[in-house]
Amino acid sequence: MDIKRRLLNEWFFICLLIVYAGLLIYNPRFLNPNFVDTDTVLIIAALIISNTGIFVSGGTDLIATKILSRFKDIKSVSVAAIILTVVISMFITNDASLIIFVPLTVSIGKMAKKSMSRTIVLEAIGANVGSALMPFGNPQNIILFRGYGLSAQSFFAGSIPLFLILLAVLLAFSLVLTKSSSITRRKWKASFNPWLFYVSLVLFVLGVAGFFMGLGGYFFLGLSALSVLALLTLRPRNYTVRNVLLRIDFFLILTFVLIFLVINSVRSIINIEIGGVLSVFLFSTLISQVISNVPATVLLTGKTAFVPLLWGVNIGGNGTMVASLANLIALRRSASGKVLDFMKISGLFLVVTAAIGALTFYI
Repeated sequence: MDIKRRLLNEWFFICLLIVYAGLLIYNPRFLNPNFVDTDTVLIIAALIISNTGIFVSGGTDLIATKILSRFKDIKSVSVAAIILTVVISMFITNDASLIIFVPLTVSIGKMAKKSMSRTIVLEAIGANVGSALMPFGNPQNIILFRGYGLSAQSFFAGSIPLFLILLAVLLAFSLVLTKSSSITRRKWKASFNPWLFYVSLVLFVLGVAGFFMGLGGYFFLGLSALSVLALLTLRPRNYTVRNVLLRIDFFLILTFVLIFLVINSVRSIINIEIGGVLSVFLFSTLISQVISNVPATVLLTGKTAFVPLLWGVNIGGNGTMVASLANLIALRRSASGKVLDFMKISGLFLVVTAAIGALTFYI
């Protein structure tokens, strides 16, 4: 991918950069490194880079193709792909799971000569659903876990009911919206580099363990360095050093730096106080549709109750294209993805789950 095309794909990063430049013109004091939660950014970076090793190795592709090759009905393949996206996104983040499954789903559609557009939208929703369960499943959960100083038990007390509701609605959507038609049975092939896979998996597990143990930024900085070293030395034969380095989503890491800089600059200008759990849930859900759920999390963390904010920013990750970075990844990797078609399904999912969430907090 050339630089020009990459920059066009990273329009969210560019928008943040422009907004931050405007904020600096308004007040140069916003050039403040203390606005960035460095440890959180280093945690996210370490997980992103170790995840890169996992999917560059072809390990997750191998798992996916073994499961998908057992089906000969397009509906069964679609539902299996959606469920697998949910499961994988619990452990390798929602963004990384879509980088794996959306291109695979596009390929399946081309080979089977079937439209997989609805499946891709439901995979994007599935990635948001699966990642909502774990404190390291997505960036907003990492920020919430650290920002509220939670234990694993207290986090899961809030995330498990949310996950079960989202999963139930997703399964209903998947069964109703995916079409049933036969396809020719075939074996899906995937290249697999076991050394890179297992080393990256160990580094990822160490990252998760360090996250739960509350280890500092230097640990995750070292883990990132080891993950890059593993990528470079154990890379597949068809990958050059340049190819491997380009697979690491440095723009995504820098996006989180900018999110902290922009939102904490804004927080120093305006004071947001929201009372009542239902109000917190509804506000965080709605604002996520406009500024995305990660900035919404940074904006509201520490100023509201934890559980309604957790529910709001995770449910709010569905709906508009900018509600979650995972949505943007799904659309731009689907090749023929259409924004309105995406938003019809994702928006309906948002309405249904937000209504259930609002009823839960109202009662």
